[in-house]
Amino acid sequence: MSWTVHDSLSPVQLTQGRAEATLAGETLASRYDVLELLGIGGMGAVYRARDRELDEMVALKVVRRELAEVPAMIERFRHEVKLARRVTHINVARTFELGTADGLTFCTMELIEGESLARRLTHGPMPIGEAVGIAGAVCDGLSAAHAAGVVHRDIKPDNILVAYDGRVVVADFGVAAVAVAGTGELSGTLAYMAPEQARGEPATPASDVFSLGVVLGQMIAGAIPPELAAVIAAATAPERDARITSAAALRRALEPWATPGTRTSQRMRVAQPADDIATVVVMAPHRTASGERQYLATAVHETVLARLAKTPRLRVLPRAGALTDKPTFGIELHMQDQLEVRITLETGASIFQKYPAAVGNVVATAEAIASTIEAELVRMEHYDDKLQAAHDLFWQARHLAYRDLTRVSEAIDMLQRARVLAPHDVRISATLAIAMIRAAFFRPRDFADALPEARLLATAAVTAAPALADGHIALGHLELTSGQPVHAASHFRMAIARAPHLAEAHEQLGRMLLEAGYFDLALARLDEALAIAPDLRSAKWEITRAYALDERWDEVDRMIADLRDANLDRPLSRARYAWWRGDMDTVRELRAQIRDVDRVLWPEVVDSLFGVFLDKQQWHANASALMAATDNATPNLRRRVFIAQLTCEAAAFAGDSTGVVELLEHAAAHGLFDLHWLDRCVLLRPYREVPGVVKVRKQIAARAEAILDALYGDHVAALSETQVA
Repeated sequence: MSWTVHDSLSPVQLTQGRAEATLAGETLASRYDVLELLGIGGMGAVYRARDRELDEMVALKVVRRELAEVPAMIERFRHEVKLARRVTHINVARTFELGTADGLTFCTMELIEGESLARRLTHGPMPIGEAVGIAGAVCDGLSAAHAAGVVHRDIKPDNILVAYDGRVVVADFGVAAVAVAGTGELSGTLAYMAPEQARGEPATPASDVFSLGVVLGQMIAGAIPPELAAVIAAATAPERDARITSAAALRRALEPWATPGTRTSQRMRVAQPADDIATVVVMAPHRTASGERQYLATAVHETVLARLAKTPRLRVLPRAGALTDKPTFGIELHMQDQLEVRITLETGASIFQKYPAAVGNVVATAEAIASTIEAELVRMEHYDDKLQAAHDLFWQARHLAYRDLTRVSEAIDMLQRARVLAPHDVRISATLAIAMIRAAFFRPRDFADALPEARLLATAAVTAAPALADGHIALGHLELTSGQPVHAASHFRMAIARAPHLAEAHEQLGRMLLEAGYFDLALARLDEALAIAPDLRSAKWEITRAYALDERWDEVDRMIADLRDANLDRPLSRARYAWWRGDMDTVRELRAQIRDVDRVLWPEVVDSLFGVFLDKQQWHANASALMAATDNATPNLRRRVFIAQLTCEAAAFAGDSTGVVELLEHAAAHGLFDLHWLDRCVLLRPYREVPGVVKVRKQIAARAEAILDALYGDHVAALSETQVA
């Protein structure tokens, strides 16, 4: 389910919910394997869980202990769950079960993969047809609920989910009333609440209509046809007698503005083309001379038939006589000392397999044979000359984009060509976004329009494939460029959850932890990234930076030597460590080496910095240009922060206390969270007690703590889209 944490939750509510937020990895009631915390709200914690008995995923809501200890609340909860279970409709998230176990009260609900309407509205108003289509689907769900005697009481964008297949779902029927049972508070959300409900009167179907009318107005939020405005006004009339009183009536009133195809209360099912169906013939086993173990071959034969019958797009036959065309696959079984299997392909090729002849291997053997057929189906589906060329370009470019910044332009060109060949491949789009973000950081003049395009690509990738980590990594990078490190941390956390084997996800999470000052946690993540992908250059340089800040110079020298031996050099990083170390001979040597690079990557910045570190007096001559470079035209706030940090070091070296404070304030305003640098950089040591620096440090420390909470805390930030009551 895609959920959204309520913005209205107070820190107290979040803290109260954390007692129920430690169940991930446990099994509740000997039935529910609790897999992942989705979020925390006023009612408690919500998890993704697997129901062992039904072997399906559910949303599991665990009620806060202090609420569960109120008898009236539990009785109300039980009553509401019983009512909610009456509602069975495609536009209503089903409620399954209320239970207690291990001192906890919980309920299970249908898991909806998608996003909340609240999240969708962060991108602005919708076209009228789309908005009316969503409202119409909600009307259908409400009509079914009202017919069953159930009133929602809290219709709002957070409780309306749009699944990735287009289905619109109303969630949390009746739960709002439970959360406040016995507290004397109103149930519902004031901004969407009907006047009679706000006065404490019982909610009715007309109350839900009022709330939906408010939501519809919010979805459109602009100039609309007078006739539609009149419908919305009738739905939100303050007096119940003047209001549209039923969801069905509101649905009929909205029909003139519904775009064809937007009636999302029903899902279209497209018949599979006949020529897209593969055929497999599973021949009866060949009899052996003795027939001693023939029964095992028969057992495998029947088990294979039953197993393949569950495979989509596959027609399974026990004999070839009924076929007029050649089958896609044929399976022959021969019982010798072992069970010998021959799988013939439509192309004329054959696959030969052997399996032990034992009753304990029957199911495993059948599963292996079926898996071979399914693997061939996947290969056939994806084999396409253009697609193969696209994937070849993709894997080459991906390697370059992550491992060699000097060739990022080449990687972008490859990915753009791959995208032409495979325009719907979300991994190509996400990786192109990442490459463009990296290029925009180092060469903003050449890639001035890269960030908006990267955001479109990354957002489209996450929307099309929310379970894919690459899109979240791209959005994490984008949030860093926008000065939103906490949101970035949420995306990197989601990337780790979706692909714990992906080195880049561990690297990005480790880099953020390192800057935020959580050294041990960061090294664990970076070590994991390097264990998965030893050639990840940036992860190694991040570790050298941390060691240099801690003045562990022997380790720094050793790591840099290894990196240079592997042709993974970063002259600017080495120069920076040298001026931290006071090694001006190395600074002078490196200045000559990277002057040409400076003109491409850091125009009018690095050469001026070298001038200051080699002659303090040059600070006054270069200060204006350097400080202006921290606020240049690039929209990449991450780059601005980095330049501000470099310039701050130069100001500190030159003894300009005012400049140090101004640059730190500037960097903090643009998203700086590098607490490790602020606390450990030797050049800043004389200024740490300056009031302006102390003030900035408090701001950065709070941001670093929020990042840790987003990465490892009991609840996920709003971007994790966990809807809770």
